[in-house]
Amino acid sequence: MKIRYVVKAVAALIILYGFLCSATNAGAELYSNFLKDGSSYTTFDYPGAIGTNVWGINDAGQIVGYYWDSTGSHGFLKDGSSYTSFDYPGAIATNARGINDAGQIVGGYPDSTGGHGFLKDGSSYTSFDYPGAIGTDAYGINDAGQIVGYYGDSTGSHGFLKDGSSYTPFDYPGPVWTYAYGINDAGQIVGTYWDSTDNHGFLKDGSSYTPIDYPGAIWTCAFGINDAGQIVGYYWDSTGSHGFLKDGSSYTTFDYPGPVWTYAYGINDAGQIVGQYAPGPEPYAPVPEPSTLLLFGSGLVGLAAIRRRLKK
Repeated sequence: MKIRYVVKAVAALIILYGFLCSATNAGAELYSNFLKDGSSYTTFDYPGAIGTNVWGINDAGQIVGYYWDSTGSHGFLKDGSSYTSFDYPGAIATNARGINDAGQIVGGYPDSTGGHGFLKDGSSYTSFDYPGAIGTDAYGINDAGQIVGYYGDSTGSHGFLKDGSSYTPFDYPGPVWTYAYGINDAGQIVGTYWDSTDNHGFLKDGSSYTPIDYPGAIWTCAFGINDAGQIVGYYWDSTGSHGFLKDGSSYTTFDYPGPVWTYAYGINDAGQIVGQYAPGPEPYAPVPEPSTLLLFGSGLVGLAAIRRRLKK
C-alpha cells in the first residue's frame, strides 16, 4: 500500500509540474513571440516547434525560453538569428526562463523525483532545490549570479533568493502566495502575489515591498526588471491582456500591433522587451500564472495528506 501511495505522490507532482509549465500554452499554435525595441516589433518562434515560450533577455540581446515538439519541452537560446536547443540531462522536460550578461541560464525541470531548479553555465548544469521543499522552480538571475524563483510546501508557494549556497525565503506580507520572477543587479526583485482579491505584482527592495497594480486593471502580473528599475509584465482588463512598462510611478501600456492580446516577460538595460502575443479575442482565456499555481498548491496539500497517510 505504501509503495502505491509513493508512486501516486511522485506521479501527481510530475503532472502538476507539467501543468504549471504548460497551462499558459493552451492553443500553443496561436501564440507567437516578439522582441520590442522602442516602437519596433520583431516576431520569432523556434524553428519547426509546435509552440514557443520566450522569457528572458540579457544586455547582449540573447533570449531564452522553451519550446515544445513531439518529444516534449526543451530550452533554447536565441543569439541573433541563431537558435541553440538544450535539455537538462535526464529530465522529462526543460524550461529555461532567465539569462544574465555572462550567459548563465536558469529554469526548471521535472524528473522522476519531482520538480527542480537548474543553472546552466556554458555546458555545465547544476541542479538545486530549496531545502525541504516539495518542488522548486527558478526564473531570474542577475550578473552576481543571484537566483530567484519560488518553491512549494504544504502551506503554498513562497519566493526565494539563492545567493551561492545560501537560500533566503520571502513572502509578500499577508495571507498570500508569492512567486518571484525577476532580479536586477541591485538585488531588486519583482514577482506576483495572489490574495483573496486576485493577482498583483510586487517590487521587493531589501525588506520593503511595493504592490504593483496597473491602474484600472482587473489583475496585474510583474515579471521582469532591469538595472534602471524598469518593470515589465502584463495586466488584464475588459478588453483582454496588455503589456506594460512601469518606470518609476509611470505606467505605459503596449500591445503587439493588431487585434491581439499581449504578454510581456523580460526587459534588458537597453529597454528591449520580450513577450508573447495571441489573436484576440482568443478562443482560450489566458490563465494568469499565479492562478495556475493555485491549482499547484492544491496539489501540494494533497501530497501532504499522502505523506501523512504514509506515516500511519
